[in-house]
Amino acid sequence: MKIKTLKFLEGAAKAEGLTVIIDVFRAYTTAAYLFASQAEKIFIVSKVKTARKLQQELDNPVLVGERRGIKVEGFDYNNSPYFISQSSFAGREVVLSTSAGTRGIIAAENADQIITGSFVNLRAAAEFIKARKPGLVSLVAMGNNGVTEADEDNLYAQELMKLLNGKTTLSEAETKSRLRSPAGDRFFREETQSEMPKEDFEYCLKINKFDFVIKALKIDTDIYQLKMEEVD
Repeated sequence: MKIKTLKFLEGAAKAEGLTVIIDVFRAYTTAAYLFASQAEKIFIVSKVKTARKLQQELDNPVLVGERRGIKVEGFDYNNSPYFISQSSFAGREVVLSTSAGTRGIIAAENADQIITGSFVNLRAAAEFIKARKPGLVSLVAMGNNGVTEADEDNLYAQELMKLLNGKTTLSEAETKSRLRSPAGDRFFREETQSEMPKEDFEYCLKINKFDFVIKALKIDTDIYQLKMEEVD
C-alpha cells in the first residue's frame, strides 16, 4: 500500500486511489455527529448557491455550514459538532457546506473512493482502509479554508499513517495537549462562543467515539451524498 500525503484544495485535486479528505475542525466531525443524531441523509456542497438550490428541491432540509467559521446567513446551524449534538435530526435531510472540508470532496475528482477524516472515527477509517487493501491511499489535510496549514489536520494524517503501519498512536490527552494552542485557540475566545464554542474542541477530539466511516458518493456537479458504514 502506497500512501501519498497532500494538502489543501490543490492537493484534493491531485488525490488518487482511496482518498481521505481530512477536516478535523470541524466539517467531518460535524458530519459524524449528524449521523449520530440520526440524520436520514447528508448532502455536501461547495457552494452556498447549490445549498439554496437543494433547499428548494428537498423536503424541508436542514442547512448547516459556515464561511471562515461564521454561520452562513439563512442557514439553520453553524458547522458545530456541539450545537449539532444538542438536537435530533431523525428523519431529516441535511445539506452541509463549509470553507474547507466539503470543498475538498468536490475537488477530489480523480479519487477512486472518498472517505472523510476526523479523530472521532480515526480507528474506523484505518480498519476500513486495511480491509480494502488499496494500492494507493491519498491523505488530504484540508487546512484552514483549504489554503493554509492546520495542525489538527496534519496530526490526523500522521496518526492515521501510524495505524496503517501498525504503530502506536497518541492518547486522547496527548492529542488535546498538542492541539490546544495555537490550533484550538479559536474555541476559547469569549467573542467566538456563539459560533465556535469551547465544547467543539472537546467534541472534535473524542478519539474513536464512533465505529463507522463516512463515505462520499457523487450525486451531481457540486453535490455528494455522505453515507455511514459500520466497521467491525
